[in-house]
Amino acid sequence: MKDLRSFLFKRHNYDQGDLITMTPVLNFEVMHSKEINILYFSIILFCSFCTRLYGQQVTPLSHSINAKGQIELKVASSNEKYYILKAAHNKSDQDFFPTSMTIGKGVTTDLNEALGSYPFDHYQIIEHLVSSPADTDGDGINDITEYENTPHQSPLNAATPIASDDGLVMIDNFSSFSKVSVKKEFVQWSEFLNEKEFVKFIIIDFHTSPKIYFINSAKYDYHNDFAQALDFDYLGDHVKKGNIMYHPKTNSSNGGLGVFAFNFSNGYPQDFSVVQKTQELLASNMTLLQNNLSYYITEQNKNQYEQDSLLFKDSRIPILLAEDVFTGVDYWGLHEAEGYGFFRQVDLEETPGPRDIVLYDALPNKLPRVGGIITSVLQTPLSHVNLRAIQDDIPNAYIKDPLAIEPLKELLGQYVYYKVERDQYVIKKATLEEVNEWFDELRPTEEQIPPLNLNDTTILPLTDIDFDDSDAFGAKCANVAVMLKFGFPEKTIPNGFGIPFYFHQEFMKYHHFYDELEELIQNEGFTQHRGIRKDLLKDFRKKIEAAEMPNWILNELSAIQNQFPTGTSIRCRSSSNNEDLAGFSGAGLYDSKTQHPDEGHLSKSIKQVYASLWNLRAFEEREFYRVNHFKTAMAVLCHPNYSGEIANGVGVSIDPIYKTENTFYLNTQLGEELITNPSIYAVPEEILLNDFETAQTGYTVVSYSNLMSANKTVMREKHYEEMREYLTKIHNEFKSLYRAENEDNFAMDIEYKITKENQLIIKQARPWVAYSATNIETAPAPNIPIKIFPNPAADYLTVEHGDINLSQVKITNIKGQKFVQKNIFNIDKTQSIISLQDLPIGLYIISGYDIIGTMSFTKMFLKTHH
Repeated sequence: MKDLRSFLFKRHNYDQGDLITMTPVLNFEVMHSKEINILYFSIILFCSFCTRLYGQQVTPLSHSINAKGQIELKVASSNEKYYILKAAHNKSDQDFFPTSMTIGKGVTTDLNEALGSYPFDHYQIIEHLVSSPADTDGDGINDITEYENTPHQSPLNAATPIASDDGLVMIDNFSSFSKVSVKKEFVQWSEFLNEKEFVKFIIIDFHTSPKIYFINSAKYDYHNDFAQALDFDYLGDHVKKGNIMYHPKTNSSNGGLGVFAFNFSNGYPQDFSVVQKTQELLASNMTLLQNNLSYYITEQNKNQYEQDSLLFKDSRIPILLAEDVFTGVDYWGLHEAEGYGFFRQVDLEETPGPRDIVLYDALPNKLPRVGGIITSVLQTPLSHVNLRAIQDDIPNAYIKDPLAIEPLKELLGQYVYYKVERDQYVIKKATLEEVNEWFDELRPTEEQIPPLNLNDTTILPLTDIDFDDSDAFGAKCANVAVMLKFGFPEKTIPNGFGIPFYFHQEFMKYHHFYDELEELIQNEGFTQHRGIRKDLLKDFRKKIEAAEMPNWILNELSAIQNQFPTGTSIRCRSSSNNEDLAGFSGAGLYDSKTQHPDEGHLSKSIKQVYASLWNLRAFEEREFYRVNHFKTAMAVLCHPNYSGEIANGVGVSIDPIYKTENTFYLNTQLGEELITNPSIYAVPEEILLNDFETAQTGYTVVSYSNLMSANKTVMREKHYEEMREYLTKIHNEFKSLYRAENEDNFAMDIEYKITKENQLIIKQARPWVAYSATNIETAPAPNIPIKIFPNPAADYLTVEHGDINLSQVKITNIKGQKFVQKNIFNIDKTQSIISLQDLPIGLYIISGYDIIGTMSFTKMFLKTHH
């Protein structure tokens, strides 16, 4: 063995995390056979040890670029291994640095990183055993331990953990960003941070063993305050300090909205190499990124940027100029329609009327019928606001800074005509006569009597309620009850009780509330003055909430309250006889309440639900449609309340947004962040779920939630499989129940949750708001049905255009940016083929033109992987 100890080895291209290759310098002529055998097995054991310690490089099974412009590498894997993805700025220098860590799954695992892709040969994949983890960042703590303790530790950041109150060493989702960010009206020395949500960062030992800290910027006004508090050396070239700002309405390099932009303290310039390394260090520890981290250019660092412009041009560092921050999406026509009304700006405390064209600076939680909608904040396609617009077939659009548009501002306080198209809007002055004529045509001419069956006089378990009982328990209650019979796994559908209309009507009669309502409606002030009407209805609701329940109702409610397990919070959901109906959802008109264990008798929440029948928005909605108020009744659906959910979402059993075929449309968001009323910073996940189980891809991600780590879906694979099964069943069963077998526009709209126990719950199902409503067709004429297929499409798109002499097509993204304009290849006189092979993955609008340049059609399609 003395020969083994004396061997000289040459080490090649060693980098931490790489497989060490060693070449022994041997003289086999002087060695005996026994020594050679000992040497052989010693080398094998040593190489095995090195593989476990440093990992081994693996070759991916495939590679591609996703819709966000990021690399996607597929490797053969198992859950006993994990993978470090490394990248090199230049293929020739072989200086690979770690960019992401991924735990292995089943048979294969997809790897990606936070930034835009390099060419495939700029990447390296190192495989490690979970049971024998490496220490990639060299801080003395193994990768798995740090991975399991994110965001307080990071396997790619040598920073020592700090108290949560001081900051983080990783930002793994938007919630983490929000925990350490701050937004100030004025930031001294750095005006570009004014009114921006931002996080300070500091990098210690920048040139040797970098340690990145994301500072709690609400606690520490200055980087130096943070460094002094934690006893860090913050002076010298080895320390880099800066800020990361979030611009929610700015176009990013991934083609979507929302840019994280970094620069250095006070906007001071840094040379290209420092900017590049800073970007890589930040990105490897900001796993929420989706190729949307840019370098922010202000007047202070503009000269240095221009000197290095060629280097930036050849890099993967997107640039965000200060003057371009607000040049992102400035318009989105969400529902194409037209209307007339009185144009007014409305705050969240006001309740607009049915003749108002409303301008909102924030999304309202509740919205009655209005004449049209403009918001200066982005909406989701399935927000309450847009669903309301679809149901009522009224124009709805997002317009950036609308009051900065002088012609628009001048129309406030006047009667207007308002029309929304996909890529433009029209708003102009109108006369009162035009407004009156428009609304007279919209309203029914006769009184509407909602279904009201008072023969069911007892509270029933949901298992005893059928679809035909909706006239006694309301459609919401009946539909949930029906789904309990669809054979879904236990607890998929909430179980509980239905309180029929009879109870509500008897309660109202007991206190002679209908007599009081009659007096209200005949009051001249109530009918003529909206402010008086609002106040009188508010007083009426207070009387209902304060009124005593008849003893027999109290006893019935006590009986069902006692059947829930001790300590259960009970969700009491409105189920009136004019909501969740085909062609009329009534979404947001009435209130649901949660009865917590410490709130006493269940009657408290029941009366609050009853009272919501008489809020201003609901009353005026019924008045507009001439619904008989005295025949309006409230049933209540009661079931255990859900809290602390992992995710919540809204889905439709077709794709009503992008018009793809054989797909379901899902909007999902992390935790309890609402889909129907999203916050300005919360972008939900959009999924097109294939409706057949044998789909190879299963689903297409249109956009990821910005509250998740980069390119991670909110729900697990099993949830998408379950959702496919449940939505198929829900669609088919209700299509039969609604006798809509021959209705092409029939679909069901569901609300769902992933509970803290990780179970998929379907909490509601109702007909999609466009069913039985008027649809605006994009075809130029009803006699010329334009079809495009397949949709989604990978390589080619076929356009079936009938007798139109199609000459040219233009393809733009949904924000109107042109991608391609080309002549087409005609199969015959009725069909044409468009090549999509040079088109990035994403959503597009294709417009066709005839030989004289007249637009013939416009359709939306989704480009997917090859």
